[in-house]
This record gives sequence, C-alpha cells and structure tokens, in this order.
Amino acid sequence: MTDLPSSVPAALEHWAVTTPDAAALTGDWGADSYRELREQVLRAVSRLHRAGVRRGDRVVVAGGNTRWWVYAHLATLRLGAVSVPTNTRLSPAQFGEHAAALGASVVLVDEERRRLAAEVRTAPVLDLAGADDGPVAAELPPIAEVCAPDAPALISSTSGTTGRPKGAVISHGALWACARTFAEQLGLGADDSTRVLVPLFHNTGFVDQLATMLAVGGRTDLLEEFHTRDAVAAFEELGSTYLTAVPSIIRLLMVADGADAVFSGVRTVLYGGSPMPAAWSAELRRRWPRMRLVHGYGLTEFTSVVTLLPPDQVEARGESIGRPVPDVDVRIVDDGGAEVDPGRVGELWVRGATRMTGYWDDPEATAAKLSGGWLRTGDLARCDAEGWLHVEGRLDDVINRGGEKVLPASVESVLATCPEVAQASVFALPHPILQHRVLAALEVRPGREFDERSTRARLGARLPDYAIPEEFIVMQHLPRTASGKVDRRAVAAAVRAAAGADR
Repeated sequence: MTDLPSSVPAALEHWAVTTPDAAALTGDWGADSYRELREQVLRAVSRLHRAGVRRGDRVVVAGGNTRWWVYAHLATLRLGAVSVPTNTRLSPAQFGEHAAALGASVVLVDEERRRLAAEVRTAPVLDLAGADDGPVAAELPPIAEVCAPDAPALISSTSGTTGRPKGAVISHGALWACARTFAEQLGLGADDSTRVLVPLFHNTGFVDQLATMLAVGGRTDLLEEFHTRDAVAAFEELGSTYLTAVPSIIRLLMVADGADAVFSGVRTVLYGGSPMPAAWSAELRRRWPRMRLVHGYGLTEFTSVVTLLPPDQVEARGESIGRPVPDVDVRIVDDGGAEVDPGRVGELWVRGATRMTGYWDDPEATAAKLSGGWLRTGDLARCDAEGWLHVEGRLDDVINRGGEKVLPASVESVLATCPEVAQASVFALPHPILQHRVLAALEVRPGREFDERSTRARLGARLPDYAIPEEFIVMQHLPRTASGKVDRRAVAAAVRAAAGADR
C-alpha cells in the first residue's frame, strides 16, 4: 500500500498490511491483531451484504462495548453504508421510531439489548454477535471509491435533551480529519493504547478513541460497561497510555483503590464535557507528574473536537476550553449574528472540515443550525483579552430570574471550589412572578457534611445575589448522561417529581 490512508477503513487496511501482528483490539475474549481485525471486519461486510445492505444504506448498531460492535461499525463503513451508533438507553418505542425515521436497512442488536428492538417494524433485526461462516468478502469496490471524503460515513445522534434526538450526518472526510487532529495534537502514535470507558455509541468512543487509534496504528482496549472496580481491574491487567473521560469519571478513578494501576502508565489524559476543578488537576499532576492533562471541547455536529487547552495551561486556565485546533475557525456573535467585543458573552459559532453536512432528513433543523459554512453551537461563550475561550453555558440553559440572567455554569464553577461538594448542578424551576427560581442539587464528598451557611457565604463573595440558589438539594447520586456528565435536565425533573410527591 503506497498511498497514505485517507479514511478509517483505509487505515485499517494500511495497518493490516504494514503491521499485521500488532495488537489492534482487546477485550474479555482476548485480542485481535490488525490482520485478524481486518479479517473479522471483512466477514461482517459479507454478512451485511448478504442481508441486503448496499452503499448509502443506514445500519443501526446497538450493543455494549464488545468486539462485535466494532466489527459491525467498521464493516458498515467499509461497505460504503452509513453506520448509526445508537444509544442503548432508549425505550423500545423510541428505538423503533429511530429505526423507522432513518429508513434503516438493517438493525443490529446484541442479546442483552434484544428487547430494544421489540417495536422495530420497518427493518430486519439481526444479532449483532451473529457468527458468519460464509466466505470472506473478496470483491469489494475500492476503499477510495466508497469512502470518498464527501460520502456519508455515519449518523451521530444528539443527546436529545431538548426534544427528539437529531442525527448529525458525518462524512468520511470529517471522521478522518477529526481522528487525525486528535493524533497530531495529542502526539499519539502506534505505541499508544486507549481503554474505552464510555459507551461506544458516544463520539468519545467511536471517534476520539477507536478511530484515532486506527489512524495511528495503536491499540483500543474495550471495557464492556463502566464500573469503577471493573475499570481498575482492567487497567491492572493491561494498562493504557491515553485516557479520555469526563472529569467525574476521572475523579472516580482517582479516589479508587488501585488508582496507580489506572494512571501510572497514562501519558495523556483528555477530558471534556465540563471543566476540571483546579484541585483535581493539581492532585493529578502531583500524584502522576509525567502525565499530560488536556481539556477538549467538542460537539456531535462537529464530529468531535473544536478546541483544546494545552497541558501547560490547565492549572492556570482550568475553566477555559482553550483555542481552536488547526483548520477550525470560531466567532462569538450576538443575537443578530454580529461579532461581539472581547470579554462579551455571545453564541459560539464554529466552522471547519469536521462540520456535519446536516441533520438526517431534517432540512428545517439543518437550516436553523447552519449558516453558510458556520455551525451555530448553541453554547454561550466569551474570548478573554489573551484569546482564550470560555464557555459560559447553553442558550437554552439561561435562567431568567426577574429579568436578571443567570448562567448555571458560572454558579457551578464556584460550587466546585467548596471542599465538601463533589458535583453540583444548577437549574431553574418555574416561578409565577420571577419566571424562574434558581436551585442547586449536589453530591457531597464522602466523609464530609454539607454546610449551607458557609456555601452561601462563598457564593455571595463571588456572585451577584440573584445568582445564589434559593435552595440546595443534597442527592446521593446526580443523574448522568451516557458519557458520565451530570444531566441538568434530569436533575430538574427528579427535583420536580420529588416536590410533587411531597405535596
């Protein structure tokens, strides 16, 4: 193979030829070399083709973090079909609607999640882990033909926290550009490995980790489902050099027995979804000084990464999302689309090669999200005098308390400095006069007690009085999204439900 890879399937082919015996994928079954991974993917291609899947068809992939998920996803890409990594937390009704809306050609689910497909009526449902004893696909169109840069590779679903999830169509070119960006900006190579702690259907799993390791010829280690004890045991058995997770998951690993097994071999930690509290960053650097901490900010509609905060800035500028990665442009605009002055808060717009082509079969939502080459992120941000970007919250999360605007993230960042607070979520409940009330739900660190008086004093020293929560609700566990990030809307719903039950 003389040409350098230009897509994820081409990268798999490249490493299967140049380093065939190198480990590509590991898990509870053992390990696949690059040669073995390629063979398994080609068998899966044959199976999909015999099931009637053709170029451009949508293939729904729903399962745990198993080798079968990886084979099916990569086979779909190689066939020129469109992979749809799907959230396994959907209800059967939602899952059926999802498959129908996509016009899926086939739905693949593993045995543990078979119930998800109970209401699929529009496509055949196959076992994700089905064995294929037929001949390995031999005559396939050239990779460059079916994986052209502008050809759709996958449909990545948004979280759906503000309504029905939308599917961002990501091209092969965008997927490859994002994987290469991670590799180049984080200095990753063939001697690196990563353990997937998030569900593979999340773009952290299938882009930041799996695609990135395939881009550099590294190793992807699978953990079927995250539990702290299981994760530590997996790291004890086989360490990784590249770790990526939201800060709350990193914190669970930091305080676990056996944390050294997790972090001692790690060279790079990429975190995102929320800022890392400065105290956690300092502890990580003190305990494992050779480790590099990098803060990343990304979007489903941008394939993944938009900005990175480099290791030498993490402690000094921990609440910044950094600066744009190469070939990405950003601007901060007001309600009319005009750029705001430095230091002012506005909506963050981004553009670059990794932007989605649009939402699947939703021209209205696409038109609302895209403006020329720009993607409207929906995030409120500001750029400081030195050019560092800061996300202040979501447009749809802004709390209007009697005409005063409160950004939940700004309150949460102060709560993170309270020694007894492990995690906090600030949200609004309706008020007949003020429009919104400001509340905070929080988890208390083990062995500590929540002191509301000292917390109010700390907030009062750093925030306007209207931004201080009227009420603090201590919860044993805050609801989280699939990636491990605190789910603000689920927190609010839980508080509303509890309030209703108490009446």
